[in-house]
Amino acid sequence: MPTGIVNEMELLSKNINELLEQKKLFDIKRLVNDLHPADVAELMTFFDRDNQVVLFRLLQKDMAIAVFEQLDFERQENLLNSFTDDKVSEILNYMSPDDLTELLDELPAKVVKKLLYLLNPDQRNMASLLLGYRENSAGRIMNPGYIDLKENYTIAQALERIRKLSPPEDMIYTAYVTDIQRHLIGIITLRDLILSTPEKKVTEIMDTDVVFVSTDDDQELVARNIQKYDLLSLPVVDHEHRLVGVVTVDDAIDIIEEEATEDIHRLAAIQTTEDEYLHSTVMQKVRNRILWLVALLLGGMVTSFIIQNQSALIQTVVSLSFFIPALINTGGNVGSQSTSIMVRGIALNEVDSRNIFKIALKESLVGSILGGLLGLVGFFRVLLLRESSMIGIIVGISIWVVVFVSNLIGIIIPLFLKKMKFDPALSATPVITTIVDMIGVFLYFQIARIFIGF
Repeated sequence: MPTGIVNEMELLSKNINELLEQKKLFDIKRLVNDLHPADVAELMTFFDRDNQVVLFRLLQKDMAIAVFEQLDFERQENLLNSFTDDKVSEILNYMSPDDLTELLDELPAKVVKKLLYLLNPDQRNMASLLLGYRENSAGRIMNPGYIDLKENYTIAQALERIRKLSPPEDMIYTAYVTDIQRHLIGIITLRDLILSTPEKKVTEIMDTDVVFVSTDDDQELVARNIQKYDLLSLPVVDHEHRLVGVVTVDDAIDIIEEEATEDIHRLAAIQTTEDEYLHSTVMQKVRNRILWLVALLLGGMVTSFIIQNQSALIQTVVSLSFFIPALINTGGNVGSQSTSIMVRGIALNEVDSRNIFKIALKESLVGSILGGLLGLVGFFRVLLLRESSMIGIIVGISIWVVVFVSNLIGIIIPLFLKKMKFDPALSATPVITTIVDMIGVFLYFQIARIFIGF
């Protein structure tokens, strides 16, 4: 958030705190209800749990629902625990179905069962339907509320239908034309409807080239399509091509943020979690990291074992040990760079099976050039330390080989994971570094043996 906005929120929170101390609740009510719901949600982060409840109770009904949808899960849960069943029922029944499903996803099963009983029949059936779809699928995140128009409608009838439905602002810009079996056959923008004559048929102006997803498609594909085609909303169809919901651009932004965070965690070899940093406990953080760290420690011990097996060679040429850290650090850095580039390329759909050979050739050339340049730096560095030129040649060639191999490993592992239907981000930077360490040390001593004749 920009610094100016943060400072403004801090000043506003101080002002409200003073009003709370003076029990001037009417002034607070007038102040917070004039703000945007997103600003109120942000403002509530400056207050403790009790005062968050007080602030929320001062909101008008429509504002309260909009603010509740903007809050993070922990604050939503705190408010639900503080309200009566009637108040909870009022909030949940006016939430959009996709936001309600997201909330129910986070709660324990017993709490979900209780909350479902507080919903009206329509909202309960809708929530049960969405919860029945696979997690992280288009069906799970879609909103079943959308503007549907029959193919025999005139423009006048279509506009009247939109007025009757009174959709929220994020869904009013696109209408979907369906046949009598609810099959999606076209889309119309609000602009086209307004600019067309009332007696025209919707089929005359609709666009039949519709981009859509299936209920089983992954949410990442949904967000990617919305981004690729610059859509405000994306229709979701079932296996029989019947329109069942839409995903809006604000949901796509949330998905992109969630997936990016997940990839960053995986690249750092951290188990992904939906808990925010400040809201997760110490033990949660330990659990998220310990398994990977233990695995990497065991991998590091393999490197130590390789070095131990070369103790006779090291005792003969002690100076070889001086350059092990520089060698494995260089290999790890190169491997991490190529892995990060490859994972990002895969995420942006710039890398696929059609251009693997081209990528492998290009990265081989890149690795050769980088290895040669860094090898020369290593060679002259050894000479500056007044070691023999033979040691310099060993170090220089070893760096060239390790950089070349590390670069290839950095692109091969993400591609292999993608081929095996795993997330390429699992090829985490620490994992690549550990693998490269083992291979780099092994190659270094093999090259040394060749030149020394040991």
